[in-house]
Amino acid sequence: MVAVGSTSLQVCCCMRVGILGGTFDPIHLGHLLIAEESRVTLGLDRVLFVPAGRPWLKEGQPLTEPLHRVRMVELAIASNPRFELRRNEVDRSGLSYTVDTLRELQAEREGDTDLFFILGVDAFESFHRWKEPDRVLDLCRLVVVSRPGYGEEELRGILSRFQSREDRICLLPVHNVDFSATEIRRRAAVGKSFKYQVPEEVEDYIWKQGLYRNS
Repeated sequence: MVAVGSTSLQVCCCMRVGILGGTFDPIHLGHLLIAEESRVTLGLDRVLFVPAGRPWLKEGQPLTEPLHRVRMVELAIASNPRFELRRNEVDRSGLSYTVDTLRELQAEREGDTDLFFILGVDAFESFHRWKEPDRVLDLCRLVVVSRPGYGEEELRGILSRFQSREDRICLLPVHNVDFSATEIRRRAAVGKSFKYQVPEEVEDYIWKQGLYRNS
């Protein structure tokens, strides 16, 4: 696993674009902190937020309508000119696969572009089950964000499945990102405050739209 800040990650004259995917149901401050920390630490020019359309790993689970999840992302990132919303997955029919999104994003970029796909270590645990994981690593570098409860030994165990591709995977330690979209939905469902866990604009939107009240 390449350490963030190494020469191999920093010396590059091409465009550096981060990608943060997820259901964003709802987007919360942890997502924004991870995106900004990745941008600053890796010297990214932009970070693209890609709300999932129909994530195959969550097929059959209830998911808030895309129009609401997209709008919440728009509200959350509006104040940061380096953040950008991309609708690739919500506008694409069928199940959402990261490899398809990466192909689309790479194809539309002009000139040399390095893509950095940002994901939590919990998501990285199931990376070997993703569609075409080796192709994903061809198209981007994985930025694995550490979370509370995961030690170095556990991370090494997960990484052992991709020993020949360690140069395409880096670890980004980010502290204080223990926010939970599940817990936010639970609190909203019973009318309990979740202030300071989501941007204020997102909080107002959730209450006004009555999201999660039937959860």
